[in-house]
Amino acid sequence: MLNGVHNHELEPKLSGHLVTGRLKEKDKKRVVDMMKSLALPKNILMDLKEKNKESVMNIKQV
Repeated sequence: MLNGVHNHELEPKLSGHLVTGRLKEKDKKRVVDMMKSLALPKNILMDLKEKNKESVMNIKQV
């Protein structure tokens, strides 16, 4: 950003962006509970995405 103006167009979908992938408090609790139950990260991600269809988080954020 230079002089308050971006030098590129903004992405229409922020897939994988850290801000959009942040977990809410209830989701964080769900992740902790599932990890205690030895759930695999891919299963945790699928569970979170089923509950929030618009989620753009990825496996690295879990």
